[in-house]
Order: sequence, then structure tokens, then C-alpha cells
Amino acid sequence: MCSLSDYGCNNNDDKVLESMSTSLTDTKVCRKCKCKDVDVLLTGQSGYCNMCFLTVTNHKFRAALGKSKIIRHGDSILVDYTGELNSTVLLHMIKAGMSESTHKKLIFKTTVLYIDDVLLNDTTHESKNNIQCKIAEQTKNFGFDCYVVSLSQVLSKEDVLSIRQIDDQSIGSNNNDEQFREILTSLSDSTSRADFLDKLRGKLLVSAARKLNCNKVFVADSTMDIATKVLGDICLGRGAQLSTRAAFCDAQCADIKILKPMRDFTQQELIYYSECHMLNPVKSKKIEVTIQPATSIQALTYNFTVGLESQFSGTASTVMRTAEKLSAKSSKDNQDLENNCVLCNASLDSVSSDSGVTAMKAIEVSRLVSSKDATARTIVSDKENKLFSNKELNQCQSNNQGCCNNNSNQCGYIDSKIEQLTTEDVQKYVCYSCKLIFRNSDILSKLPASSLFAIQQRLAFNKMKDHISDFLL
Repeated sequence: MCSLSDYGCNNNDDKVLESMSTSLTDTKVCRKCKCKDVDVLLTGQSGYCNMCFLTVTNHKFRAALGKSKIIRHGDSILVDYTGELNSTVLLHMIKAGMSESTHKKLIFKTTVLYIDDVLLNDTTHESKNNIQCKIAEQTKNFGFDCYVVSLSQVLSKEDVLSIRQIDDQSIGSNNNDEQFREILTSLSDSTSRADFLDKLRGKLLVSAARKLNCNKVFVADSTMDIATKVLGDICLGRGAQLSTRAAFCDAQCADIKILKPMRDFTQQELIYYSECHMLNPVKSKKIEVTIQPATSIQALTYNFTVGLESQFSGTASTVMRTAEKLSAKSSKDNQDLENNCVLCNASLDSVSSDSGVTAMKAIEVSRLVSSKDATARTIVSDKENKLFSNKELNQCQSNNQGCCNNNSNQCGYIDSKIEQLTTEDVQKYVCYSCKLIFRNSDILSKLPASSLFAIQQRLAFNKMKDHISDFLL
């Protein structure tokens, strides 16, 4: 039981006032060393001196790598470097970790990759070369090898991916740039374009990691970045992917793992860290979404999250921690390649089950009922019934639109041309939210060649399985 003396109400007012005065003066003293003045005052936390703040941040970074037990000695790490604040701090922390003593030293091979996305902006050739020269100089000062690849290279196959060292002066315009611009222009709205670019960037990172013989990828997403993407994914129909988006490790690809070592850092901590070490990012973070009215769901969620974080500190961390605990029931059961989306590598949620009522069936029924033309509604209904029953998935078409060639003895399991794929074939291996990206455009002409080739392989595998099923006991 508590007594009045525990609350200091037993005629000890002088002691209470003294304790309150000492607690107020403690805010001016570093919470760690208790002797130096506060140099860094974080929102919702006590202050630190510069030395203690750097010690705490370095420990947080090393703890994120250590407690996951994913990083092994001799691993090859590919760092996604954008030239902005987050990735610059990430490179500096890796460099600081490699210069520690023997028992604390980070031992893994680090390769830096810069994805050239200047084609998304009206940037001149001189400005593009200037940015790449600054990035080459900065990564050289950190002591890392840096490579560059154009974002439009994602449209090419993985085996012909062109990755060059950033100081190579022979880097010129890519043949896919014009096609890439046309694809982005043909998308219906800014939300679809932003979502499509995010998935293409992740796909290009995985392909580049395989090309450079790296088994893990570091991305510099902070707490605010992850919270913003989580809320945006909910609005875009990617609720089943929240745990993967917020988790430290994204292991949707079997051979490449995407890690987020900066996920526990707030944006304020990164700013103070760069000021303490006098880091100069090459690029500034795009903040035009906070100045102009939001034109996409991603921009709207960014404004919403930043506004909440400014009023209630810890909002972004709460969103991230909550999303990490949410996962779909089927996410652990469907880990094979056949059940993953060819664009985002997430588990397919558009495959309808034979029993029970699913959300996907309800969406299709609602779309059919709201159709104005009764004839078109009947035709679409027949097609959807075929898709739901999944009986004609492995049947070869007799015309040139099928997946078989004219030679009946060679069904073209792997050698069939990409142009022979149909829209129905592609729709089977794309998740619901990725379908929304191409809801007003032709998905067959927008997907990268690597994704179309993956669909081609899956169709060929299904045909082969269907052919030999009668001979299995």
C-alpha cells in the first residue's frame, strides 16, 4: 500500500521543490554522461552531448545488424545509394563500423550502386554528369566501389543488364529511355506511376545484386519512410504485404535479401548525425509533395504522416511496429515461385479458391454487376468463370495468340516468344494491387522483359507438369 509520505505530502514541500528543480536542470545535461551540456535535443527524448549522441547512434546501427543474425562474415552487400541524406549517413556508418577495433569491426564486402533516375526529371546531360561526378567523388572518399545503372535498364533481361563503374566516361544514353518514358506517360495517374516506379526500383536492385554477385542489399529507409509506405500500401490494396514492408529483412526473393538497417532511426537523428560529421549529401530529399497539393496517394500519406509526427512524436514508430506484427495467414504457406507476383514478388492474392467466398470474388462480382452493357457483362462473366475454375490454364491455343508454336511436337516450353503471351496469361501471375497499376492500359506491353520471361517459364512448367501427370503413380 502507498502512504502519503511516498508522495512527498508529509510536510516535505521543500524536498519536493528541490527535486523538481533538479529535474528541470537535468534537461540541460546529457542524459548519458551526466556531465556535459546538451548539444542534441531530440523530440520526445532527453538531450545528448555530441559525443554521446554519436555513440548511441553507432550502437543502434550495429545492434540492428547484430541482433538480426543475418549478416555473416564474408557476405557481399550491395548498398542502394541515392545521393540523399539517408543513404549518405548509411555509407558513413558502414565506413565507421569497418574502422573499429578487431572484435567490433564489420567484416563484409561493400559495393555501392547508384540508380540513375534523371530521366524522370527534366535534367540536362551536363547536370546528369555533374551529379554522377559528385557521387563518384563521395563514394571514393568513403573507400567503396561504386557502380551506376539506368532505371530504364529494368526493361531489359537480367543477363543483358548494363552496369558500369560510375567513373566510366563512356556512359551514354540508354536505348530503353524513350520506351520507359512512354510507359510512364501511358499510366493513368500519379499514384500508379509512383507505385510502378517503386516496384521497378526494387526489381532492378535484385537484378543488379545478382549481376554483381551480392547476396544482400542495404536500403536506407528510415522510420518515417517505412511508416509512409505502410500507410500508402494499405490504400493501394497491399495490406497483406505490410509485415514484409516494415520488417528488417525482406526475404521474398530466395537468393537475395533486402535489409533495412536504418529502420530504427528518425529523420531528426539522421539530420543531427550528418551535422556532427559535416556530411554533404549530393541530392536533397524531394519535398515538393509538402509544398504543392498532393497529387498521389503516396504524397498524401507522406503529408499525413509528417503532420502527425510533428504533433505527436512516436507516431511513425508506432505505425512501423504495428505493421511489422500484421501478416496474412497464407504468407507462410505460399513461399514457392508459383505463388509470387512477377512484378513485386509478393504472394499472389488474386488466385481465387474453389471453396468459400473470397474478397477477390466479391470484387469481380461487383465489377460485373456495375457493368452497363449486359452483353459485355455476360462475356466478361464467362471469362471470369474460366479463370476461377482454372481448367484452361494449361491448354494450348490453336491460333498464334497462344503460348505454343505451330510445331505440335515442340510445345515451346521455354523457347516461345514473348509476343505469344496473352493478357489472360499475364493476369494470372500478377497480384491484385499490381493489376490496379495497369487498370486503364495494356499490361502486356508495360511489364519488363524479365517479368514476361518469368511468366513464360511458369506457363511452360505448368504444361510440362500437365503432360507428365498421367505417367506419375
